[in-house]
Amino acid sequence: MKRILIFFVAGATLLANRGDAQTAAVMSDQAAARFLDQATWGPTPASIAQLQQTGVIAWLNAQFALNTSDLPDQPLLGSDGKANRDLTPVQAAFFQNAVTGQDQLRQRVAFALSQMWVVSAVSTKFAYAFPPYWRLFRDNAFANYRDIMKALTLSPAMGNYLNMANNNKGNPVKGTAANENYARELMQLFTVGLTQLDLNGNPVLDSNNNPVPTYDQSVVTNTARALTGWTYPTAPNTSAKANNPQYYLGQMFAVEGAHDTTSKTIIGGATIPAGQTAAQDLEAVLDALMAQRSMAPFVSRQLIQHLVTSDPSPAYIQRVSNVFLNNGSGVRGDMRAVITAILTDQEARAGDDASAAANATFGHLREPVLFLANILRGLNATLGPSSAIDRYSAELGEDLFYPPTVFSYFSPMYTLESGEPAPEFQIYSAQTAAYRADIVNTILYGALDKSTAISLTPFLPAGNDLSAMADTISHAFLHHAMSSDLRSAALSAASAATGAKAQAQAALYVVLTSSEYQIVQ
Repeated sequence: MKRILIFFVAGATLLANRGDAQTAAVMSDQAAARFLDQATWGPTPASIAQLQQTGVIAWLNAQFALNTSDLPDQPLLGSDGKANRDLTPVQAAFFQNAVTGQDQLRQRVAFALSQMWVVSAVSTKFAYAFPPYWRLFRDNAFANYRDIMKALTLSPAMGNYLNMANNNKGNPVKGTAANENYARELMQLFTVGLTQLDLNGNPVLDSNNNPVPTYDQSVVTNTARALTGWTYPTAPNTSAKANNPQYYLGQMFAVEGAHDTTSKTIIGGATIPAGQTAAQDLEAVLDALMAQRSMAPFVSRQLIQHLVTSDPSPAYIQRVSNVFLNNGSGVRGDMRAVITAILTDQEARAGDDASAAANATFGHLREPVLFLANILRGLNATLGPSSAIDRYSAELGEDLFYPPTVFSYFSPMYTLESGEPAPEFQIYSAQTAAYRADIVNTILYGALDKSTAISLTPFLPAGNDLSAMADTISHAFLHHAMSSDLRSAALSAASAATGAKAQAQAALYVVLTSSEYQIVQ
């Protein structure tokens, strides 16, 4: 409970029931809701019933087949004839998809990947760049991790953000060298990290008990040289140039005259022979990265953090890493297999049984985007054309498509003072805690904007049956596992209110501002 005592002003006690519901013939409400809280933007009574009917594997296979959500293409120019930098329609569409879209798992995984492979509108300022960039995550969320690496490497948005576009080979006469920005972040943040890892996520140590680095500066330099020669797509009605101006529709293409064709030694001691094309060098870099065993725990740990728990055990990481390395058919990097392993792992499912002991360190804070989408799904919200949910997410520290650094909205390595990993808490403060309560108040008692509406009808007590109302709230928001203390507080607040709507509002406010709800367990 240390995390909650330190960071939450709400006094409710966290409850996490542990056990294994996978062996049951029919999933309980609690098991189904917990699974959906990890795999979607939030459970609803309908989605809980559907999962109970189909079972986990059939549900996963159905989700793997869905690819329905999209973000609207944006004009290059605004109404004033200047570059269009207004991402509001894109942000609104994102939340519309999250709250009402069918392909919930694809969206969640795509969002997790976008927090790992960061491009930010803080510096890549054109609105039309982001729908195509987002589609790379959507379309590759259940592909192979190598596909993700290649698609993102050749994205013009990424090319702009991390300086790979128009990154020409060095010129000794002019004293220029290949830009190393993308090469460094490709290894440090996107694939293997700074330190070699065992499959359980622990660092590999040398004979002096020092962490063994994954690469050195020479590897960064040589990888940068291998990735030279790529430029932006050619805009319509223009001619291709060796260094095209910024244009974000399509894929970057190679200009061989700008590519360094000398030999290079890259990660893992792999050698790229002289005389290769830019495309051949890129394939060699991707092959060398995929061959690194550290990629499996590095990527698996972050995906577990985003979907299930901030502090997965080494055993959990290792089980998923093994699947990353081999999906059972000898394939490395199979995202479907990895996501299935993450969501069906014994550690993820341990809280499904209501009779199991609680684990206070399991789970993760609902980051702002997830917090808002989850509440709105639970309250049967409809989002109209003037939806402005993104403003509230920005207030909470997660301005959609505007992560402040290449480390995203928060660092995956952030820990509490106790040393416990808790990335989302990096953007949690006394101020944002107060904002969360204010937003819940606005949702329940006011209006988020002119076109977002909720329905409290399912939560209205029949007659004076407040106990049944509490059950409905628990089912919708707390995996049907509300603690007795929180239930007592919600019923007390409802009893003090007059009228069914006011009673539902009072009880919902107590629950949705509690620490029990803020942490996904």
